[in-house]
Amino acid sequence: MIGRLLKSDSLRSAIGFAAGGAGFAAGNILLAKVMSPEGFGVVALVLALNQFGLTFGPFGLEVVANRHRPRVGRRLGLLSLGLATATGIVAAAIAYLYYGLSAGIVALLIPMVMGSATARVGSALFQGEHRFKMAMALSQASNYILLVIAFLAMGLSLNSQGFVLTVMAAGYVAISAVGWWVAYRTVNEGRREIKFDLALSEGAAALGIGVGVEILSQFERLAIPKVGSVAMLGTYAVLAAVAGSPFRMIRIGTSFSLLPRLRAVSTAAEARAVLVRETLTALSMALASSVLIVLVAPLVFNTLLQGKYEIGFGLIGATIVVGMAKVWEGFSTAVTVACGSPRAMATISVLAWICLAVAAGAMVVGGRFGLIGILYGVGVAWVLLAAGGTYLATVSFRARFAVKS
Repeated sequence: MIGRLLKSDSLRSAIGFAAGGAGFAAGNILLAKVMSPEGFGVVALVLALNQFGLTFGPFGLEVVANRHRPRVGRRLGLLSLGLATATGIVAAAIAYLYYGLSAGIVALLIPMVMGSATARVGSALFQGEHRFKMAMALSQASNYILLVIAFLAMGLSLNSQGFVLTVMAAGYVAISAVGWWVAYRTVNEGRREIKFDLALSEGAAALGIGVGVEILSQFERLAIPKVGSVAMLGTYAVLAAVAGSPFRMIRIGTSFSLLPRLRAVSTAAEARAVLVRETLTALSMALASSVLIVLVAPLVFNTLLQGKYEIGFGLIGATIVVGMAKVWEGFSTAVTVACGSPRAMATISVLAWICLAVAAGAMVVGGRFGLIGILYGVGVAWVLLAAGGTYLATVSFRARFAVKS
């Protein structure tokens, strides 16, 4: 078993994502330490809106780039940039009209979304070539930017929301520009120009999955300011950075390598071997992370942050339970996207949106019990999505590899 785990691509990916997640968590913790709960809550909200833009902005082009390896040229670049810009404007409008953020903060959100969304497509270009190190570096660089910003805020005593988000926006744009330049020079051999009908049809199917799941991932951050307060969002952001981040990285790391690996194999036996290896890897990492969180999280909350945020074992336990459900969902969705038809992807997309409606209702009920009720309420939606995704993954796997029931 140990030998299988060490050979796992998901393990290598998860380690890389864990490093990025550690940077993201450390950046959040340090910013939470130097900023007020309200100010940190605003930064957390902007990051959540940017995450929405990161998911919607590519319009599924990252899946098309991964599955079909299109040429890196003007057509793909303009399509990615145009979609990202439109998404940035929509995200900015939501931030201004719905959440009432200031015009200065809203203006910074547009380049943040443009940089994040185009960088995601750039990362997929390397992922399709199995150049996981470069793909991972491009996708995880934003986490280290947050850590650098936190150190700058502490060292220069510049802990305003404007400073944090300005540096963040500049960093995201720079990361994307460098990634596309490297992709243009190194991954174009044997590739053809992207077909717009393919990009729009298959991208739309993948988009429904990505947006639905990502909104569910960010649902607490987007809804807490309305059902609770910005200060409560600050508390949740700290909790998620410390106790939720490991599961997020495991989920992303598993999907990152599982999709291209399943697309690369041609027999059911090879595919089963990949699934068994990656399942063992994900489960082992999730269990180890749970133990580590229980041991370390109280020290961070009570010692490093000096009790500034009231977070007990109840909230930590709820985050672990929901985190496990997210890992399960990520695995099942990755198998469906890798093996399924556009119809299967559209089905899981619809399921994701149904689960969003469930999450909204469950959050209203759970909100009566405070933050812990909100966490478990949204957790119900994750379990439903994971269960439905598992069924679709099983059907898709059998269809792709002609496995009889």
